[in-house]
Amino acid sequence: MHLDPFYLIVDSADWLPRLLPQGVRLVQLRIKDRASDETRDEIARARDFCRSAGAQLVVNDYWREAIDLDCDFVHLGQEDLDTADIAALRRHGLRFGVSTHTEAELERALALEPDYIALGPVWPTLLKEMKFAPQGLTRIAAWKKRIGDTPLVAIGGLTPARACLALAAGADSACVVTDVLRNLDPEARAAEWTSATAPWRDTPELCRPFVADHAGAQVFPSPNHGVRTRAVTSLILHYTGMPTAESALELLCSPIAQVSAHYLVEEDGKIMQLVPEARRAWHAGASFWAGETDLNTSSIGIEIAHPGHRDPRPFPPAQIAAVIDLSRDICARNAIPPARVLAHSDIAPRRKIDPGEFFPWEMLAQNGVGQFFAAAPPDATPRWAPGDASAEVATLQQQLASFGFRIEQTGVYDDDTAVSVTAFQRHHRPARVDGRADASTCDVLTRLLEAQA
Repeated sequence: MHLDPFYLIVDSADWLPRLLPQGVRLVQLRIKDRASDETRDEIARARDFCRSAGAQLVVNDYWREAIDLDCDFVHLGQEDLDTADIAALRRHGLRFGVSTHTEAELERALALEPDYIALGPVWPTLLKEMKFAPQGLTRIAAWKKRIGDTPLVAIGGLTPARACLALAAGADSACVVTDVLRNLDPEARAAEWTSATAPWRDTPELCRPFVADHAGAQVFPSPNHGVRTRAVTSLILHYTGMPTAESALELLCSPIAQVSAHYLVEEDGKIMQLVPEARRAWHAGASFWAGETDLNTSSIGIEIAHPGHRDPRPFPPAQIAAVIDLSRDICARNAIPPARVLAHSDIAPRRKIDPGEFFPWEMLAQNGVGQFFAAAPPDATPRWAPGDASAEVATLQQQLASFGFRIEQTGVYDDDTAVSVTAFQRHHRPARVDGRADASTCDVLTRLLEAQA
């Protein structure tokens, strides 16, 4: 069976006229501590609201009432399984889902052949104090592998961004209570959930697992990719610039953010592949290099988990070792030359500064990834000041253009020249990044051009 990727839980039928119009198509009514007549009335009202909207209602706990009131789906907790008449549910044609938290509970649930399995809490939850520790994304993947075609529902501590992570990890539906019901604008938040989960609803073919291109990568599908119309010519390295790898993963898998990369390398060296190399990931943005104006179409992008310039600490050795291994493999399989291993700051020098002058480009080059020549120490005095005009400045501009930057040969040391020099220094002469072309910078540029000739 198929579940909508957005699964909303409400505690009253009164929510439904407000939230169903926001695109909610799967809703559970979870009511507690009500009188019997009031409970039946709530279930009946929720049933009618959902039928009018074309939404699926799931009744929590009250399986007898669900049968009596001609509902077609119930949710059962582990305690409910002690008293629920599964045979009666089946005789009346009701489907049912079961909550699980442990391997033992999963085995018990699977023996009943439910219509879905719920796993939680995936993250810490505000709804109630749980006796179970957060399950995490790894448990979602393991649970899904274990249950196969039976739909898996992730619940506990989810937001729209976390829902995308849960769906990418293998869940079929992401369940929420407090993030919508306790929001200052529940209608807007429900609409955001509908939008965030849209790819898994509307274009599921973009979200399916795939075979990793790199043997050491764990597949974690992002929905953010498109058709590649040109051959791969470049490898582009980025840092995420975010506090944690999980926060970066949320962004890279969110259809609202509209960004992605082929790979994410975590600090411990774990490699996650988000987009197949044959597809166009959305990592470069507005870009230019050596005449190409759409680097997304002709490149593979690696995001490296690192807080960036807000905390320019060294990249961990395990992470760099993984980046080297991954980059060498990508370059070998796609025939990418060393000169086309680029920084994000190379191709978008006005917008980007990653992966930064503290990234170990020299170590990568020593291991066969990219180019890096040792440079003389920076000069005390640059050759030219801003605004200087000369034939030598025109030659520098011509060299920068030949190297790959977008720059006109004006003969004036203008802002475009300073921007290009800054980006060049950040990658190839990181000892001082100031946009001033001293003898050290010019020497490295000349030697790189000669090596590429």
